[in-house]
Amino acid sequence: MTSAPTAGAVASVPTSPGARPPGRPRSVAAERAIINAVLQLVAEQGFDGLSVEGVAARAGVGKGTIYRRWPGKEAMLVDALASVSEELPALPADGSIRDGLVEMVDTIRSSTQSTPAGRLLPKVMAAVSQYPDVIEAYRGRVVDARAQALRELLARGVHQGELRPDLDIDMAVTLLVGPVLYLVMMRSGGSAIDRSACEGLVDGVLDGLRA
Repeated sequence: MTSAPTAGAVASVPTSPGARPPGRPRSVAAERAIINAVLQLVAEQGFDGLSVEGVAARAGVGKGTIYRRWPGKEAMLVDALASVSEELPALPADGSIRDGLVEMVDTIRSSTQSTPAGRLLPKVMAAVSQYPDVIEAYRGRVVDARAQALRELLARGVHQGELRPDLDIDMAVTLLVGPVLYLVMMRSGGSAIDRSACEGLVDGVLDGLRA
């Protein structure tokens, strides 16, 4: 007769050779391959051309590997877009507001022209009406962080008396960022804009913002 297990004893659970133990960490390499596959497919085919099957084939993983990480295409897409966000430069607390704005706008300009984030921007803009939830998540995780850095610099300019006290800071952010994105996208097939264009843009906008 087999005796009953004593109190507190832990029964052993037989495992087959090669079975995955509970709690095994996700493969970082697989996750990176999936994100890269999403970015490549979006750049090639846009949002509509993206599918879990296509990503799995491009990344060399099974669909189950994807679904263990994301519930579906849109969640996977948001994480992929967020992964290519570039950090804005950290600026000294006592520097010129004008120079700080030029630095930030030029960083946006250069990243939009020469990074994966910039190359994906036309695809993101084309998907605004069809994928509002994805775009809203992208705005919250990528765009708002950049806008907040500009807001803080402009608020500092108001506090220091360099900018008008009744400044609409959100509108000022739009006036600074909107034109540089327009210039980059309109010249995508021609000559790239450079830092001097950003300096001219900032100086022109500041003419209407100064105290």
